[in-house]
Amino acid sequence: KILSSHFQVMHTVHMSTLGPSSYHFNATFVGDRQLSPTEAFPTLVGDLDNSGSLNAQVLQLVAERIRTKAVFQTHQAKFVTWQFDGEYRGDDCTATLTLGNPDLLGESVILVAHFLQSITPHLVLGGEMVYHRRPGGEGAILTLAGKYTAQKWVATLNVGYGGAHASYYHRANEQVSI
Repeated sequence: KILSSHFQVMHTVHMSTLGPSSYHFNATFVGDRQLSPTEAFPTLVGDLDNSGSLNAQVLQLVAERIRTKAVFQTHQAKFVTWQFDGEYRGDDCTATLTLGNPDLLGESVILVAHFLQSITPHLVLGGEMVYHRRPGGEGAILTLAGKYTAQKWVATLNVGYGGAHASYYHRANEQVSI
């Protein structure tokens, strides 16, 4: 049900004789600061089921080029995941910092940093660093990435600790792409 131009709620009931039945309540709030047809801020989305599990997201535009996102997930009223993202979108670069499941008392955290820079109109280079700390250990992985875009094809290459991954996409015509 649409309650206003910014707020709507939805109820879903699933009844089954073969599996467990369930109920979901979903609420969505979309603010009035619209940057494009698919981006409006602030945005709050939440889904709660009959077992007490919650999935929620909050998106906010802090400044013209800085976006933030918070994601929360519980399973039967116990926190499973919480994640905080900050993203900067420049004219020719993008930088993102993600903080996952921070636990100050348990001394554990996952930190992910991305950076992409347009070198030319066709070439983008960047990298990703993943850092994980938990009691008894920590580690980091660095991956470098590149993407070249031509008129009818795109090639990418990622190189990191786990090896290399290359991809190639070619659009032959409107019906055929490889």
